[in-house]
Amino acid sequence: MEENKNNAIEKIEKIVDNKVDSNNNKTKNVKHTSTNSNDKLREKKAERKYKDKKEKAKLKEEKRKAMLAKKEERAKRKEKQAKEAEKLRAEKLKAKQDKKAELKKLKLQKREERLKRKELLKHETKAERQNRINKEKMQKAQIRKQKLADKKARRSERIEERREKRQLRRQERRDKRRNRRGIGGWLAAVISLGCTVLVLGSLLTLTLFTPLDEYLTTSTQEERSFYDLVGYIDNLDVNLSKVLVSNNREKQQKLLSEVRVQSNLATSSIAMLSLHDEDKFYTTKFINQVGDFSKYLEEKLIDGENLSDKDIETLKSMYKINNQLKNELSTLASNIDENFNFRSIYEGKDDNIVISKFNELESNATEYPRMIYDGAYSDNVNKKEAKNLKGLKEITKLEGEELFKKYFSQYNLKDVTLKGETTSEAISCYNFEGKTEDGTVLEGQITKLGGKLVMFNHYKECESDNYDAYDLKEVANEFLNKLGYKNMKAVWMTEGNHIVSLNYATVVDGVICYSDLIKVNVCKERGLVSGLEASAFILNHVNRELPKIEVTLSEAKSKVSSEIELQSSRLAIIPKGENGETLAYEFTGLVNGELFYVYIDAVTGKEVDIFKVVKTTEGTLIF
Repeated sequence: MEENKNNAIEKIEKIVDNKVDSNNNKTKNVKHTSTNSNDKLREKKAERKYKDKKEKAKLKEEKRKAMLAKKEERAKRKEKQAKEAEKLRAEKLKAKQDKKAELKKLKLQKREERLKRKELLKHETKAERQNRINKEKMQKAQIRKQKLADKKARRSERIEERREKRQLRRQERRDKRRNRRGIGGWLAAVISLGCTVLVLGSLLTLTLFTPLDEYLTTSTQEERSFYDLVGYIDNLDVNLSKVLVSNNREKQQKLLSEVRVQSNLATSSIAMLSLHDEDKFYTTKFINQVGDFSKYLEEKLIDGENLSDKDIETLKSMYKINNQLKNELSTLASNIDENFNFRSIYEGKDDNIVISKFNELESNATEYPRMIYDGAYSDNVNKKEAKNLKGLKEITKLEGEELFKKYFSQYNLKDVTLKGETTSEAISCYNFEGKTEDGTVLEGQITKLGGKLVMFNHYKECESDNYDAYDLKEVANEFLNKLGYKNMKAVWMTEGNHIVSLNYATVVDGVICYSDLIKVNVCKERGLVSGLEASAFILNHVNRELPKIEVTLSEAKSKVSSEIELQSSRLAIIPKGENGETLAYEFTGLVNGELFYVYIDAVTGKEVDIFKVVKTTEGTLIF
């Protein structure tokens, strides 16, 4: 019994030992399998990491090669440009040397001729001398007559050729306009509200055609502009005298309209003369204000009013000044002979009689501001106070100099000096002059009140087009912001003589204000602002509150003639009367392919202005 019990216990222990051994073997197998799986994962991860590293190294190598290729290409381009520049310099130097040698040769020939002539004259009798002089006079007269005939013939040919080109361009523009109808039609000259009245000389000089011969074209252009100006001033004299003796309102209105047209034409002609701003400032200002006052009186007659005694007195003063200007220009024209080279105006030679005469006119023009009309579209020279400077602190000369340097920090100025002061009832300024590293002069005026830049000119020629016009608009925007002129919008852009000229106007709650204009010139060669004129902004700009609109857009649109195919509309603040402004709807539209601007008062619904646009190849209106 006891033995059987022991045997049973031994069997049970064996069974238990076998199960334990079996479980231990299973655990070892599981551990071994798990170890193998982890090793495989680690191998895959290492392989993937290696591949990623290899790809990154490959990409880095490709980038390095691309960068080296770009550097190499840039270096080749610079080398090419340097060679071209060197070649151009060599050509210019050779041309200069050839010209110098030719002049020297010509000088020697003339000297030899003088010596021969002197030798001949030693043995000449009185009778022979008189015969020779008479013969030479006849020869000179014939040569002069032939030259004059040739000159007239060439001028007629050029005028006819330009007329044909203008007609062809007009036809091309009409065709383009028909194809683009409905797009917006804003490729037009900003005649909006007489903005052109604020032209100040070279800031708005336009090139009307591309010259084939630069020397001949410049001389011809200067000549044409001068004689056109003489003719327009003469027409102003005649029509102003007629207004003064007329007693018929319809006749007065017609004559004043003609005065306004002649004034605008004279303004364009004087702007085309290559005179410095200071040589034609008051003359341009007077002509502009004659046109403004005529427009003001014309509107007065249209509204059923009569000319007042004050209006007549102002007209008499204008007639007197214009008559003096006409006499001076007529005398100047009679003193110009057929050998006068009009290109000398462009070259700015000191002995030029045209430049001398305009300098004389400027020096005698001190009484102009007290005699001319302070109209809505004029320079407002009679204003006793500039609205934008009201309440501002007066700065010292030293502060003005520091501001001048700050405004033109990009120009690397040196030798900045105070050249004097300009004092007037409206704007008083410090006049500064600085020289750039290349020796060119930059002149500017800074207001004594507030230290604002009124105008400046950088007297350095722009000789190439390295920048796009629309990129330079951003350059002008940044420059105005730097000067502190905020909320300005470009409304007009022209291109000519490698310069982009932009007109900026204030924006009030999304409404364009044409009273506050700033004109900016940007050089297409250097990508820098080369001129600015902000007197209109300083005289007129204030914080405005727009009047309540009483007329809806649809109601205003119904006031526009059905003959006009409307294209666009927007609100604008326009000058009206002597010192007033009007909020109006500005409508643009076409009639027989020609663009018109119509202005409807947003308060009264009355038509306050209408303009027909004379398109040029230079104009582009910017939204």
